[in-house]
This record gives sequence, structure tokens and C-alpha cells, in this order.
Amino acid sequence: MTTEGSVYQRKDGRWVAQYRDAKDKVRYIYRKSKGEARKALREALKDRDEGYVPADKLTVGLYLDGWMEDRRNTVSGRTWRVQGSLLRNRVKPHIGDERLCRLTPADVRAMYRRLLSASLTPSTVGNVHVIVKQALRDAVRDKYMRSNPLDDVKPPKQARKEKQVLTPDEVRRLLDAVKGERFEGVYVLGATLGLRIGEILALRYQDVDLTAGTIRIEHTLYPQGGRPGRCQ
Repeated sequence: MTTEGSVYQRKDGRWVAQYRDAKDKVRYIYRKSKGEARKALREALKDRDEGYVPADKLTVGLYLDGWMEDRRNTVSGRTWRVQGSLLRNRVKPHIGDERLCRLTPADVRAMYRRLLSASLTPSTVGNVHVIVKQALRDAVRDKYMRSNPLDDVKPPKQARKEKQVLTPDEVRRLLDAVKGERFEGVYVLGATLGLRIGEILALRYQDVDLTAGTIRIEHTLYPQGGRPGRCQ
């Protein structure tokens, strides 16, 4: 066999493209016709010469596991847990067993349809789209695949919902109802400044300047394995 590979027909009628990869390992590609085998061989040799890593046995699920492990110390703990949960519970059950190098836009669209039929909101599926697209963009960069199938996939359209806000009279009644309660300050800050609960609970004495009448919002509190955690 030459470095350019060869194409031959097996006794069972299938055509085989045989070549050596960048690590000098012999690889075989099976196709139904001689023309398909030649085309597959040309693509394989092109990938080899351009440095693409053979991913014929690497599944989407295995790649995502490794990708998330590489991100463990590059994103916040909360982001890592949320993204890991999305991939583990929403993505891997549907396309985790697909081979990375053969994942198609149709596979991803089918996954989105199944997620929506399982009553997930378009917003949640949109979050799945963002994280998977980022993961596969890195796979293309690292030459595990030639192109990102999500470049040809659009996330579900999200209907714009008008936010429900309290009227001034409702705010007054709310603050009257919690007057004297232990967490009255939480309600006051939330209602008058529009702060999130996590931002309010993360406030420290040094964040409040009573003389200047200002509050610095620099942290938020979020659940971390059943215990509160703080992030900037």
C-alpha cells in the first residue's frame, strides 16, 4: 500500500479504502461502490494531511465529557455545574451515542424536536444550543471534525413575553405586609432596587455606605451542592 492508500473490492462485494493515518496506523473505510470508496479515501487523506484527528470511535458523549473536564477550572463553579447538567440530562440521552465525526444538522434538529415535545421551553433548548455549539466549535478547532453541524441549525424561536411587574399600590401593600418581619430588608431592596434574591443575600456590611447612601452589588449567592456558595 502506498502513502496515498488504495481501493479494492472484498469478496462480499463491498469496496474498501485502505490508508495509513498520521500515526502510521492502517485504517479501513467501507463503502458500497468503488466511486464512494475513492471519494472517502480522498477525504480521509485530506484530513490526515491537514492534521485532523481520526474520530471514528469517538462518540459525542465521550467528547463532551472530556470537554467539560477541560473547562472545570476555566469557568465558575456554578457555570460548570449548570452546563454539565444540560449536557448530561438533555444532550447525551439523544445524541451521546452518535459518532462525533458523523454528527449531522439533522441529528441536532431531531434532538431539539424531542426536547420540545418533552415540554422543555424554547429558552432551555436555546441554552442547550449555545453550549453544544461552543463545544463543537472547539472540536473543529482541535481538528476532531471538519465543520460544526450547528452552524446550519437555528435554535427554537422564543416567544417574547411581557414581564409582569407589581404596581406601585401592590408594592406598598407588599411592604406593609412584611413590616417587622425578619427578612423585611430583603423585600425592601428587591422591591425598590430590583435586586435579585441572591444579590441581596450576598450583601456584606462593607458593601453598604450609609453616609453616601449607596450599595455596591459585587456578589451573588447561589446553591452549591445543597449549601450556599458565593461568586463574583
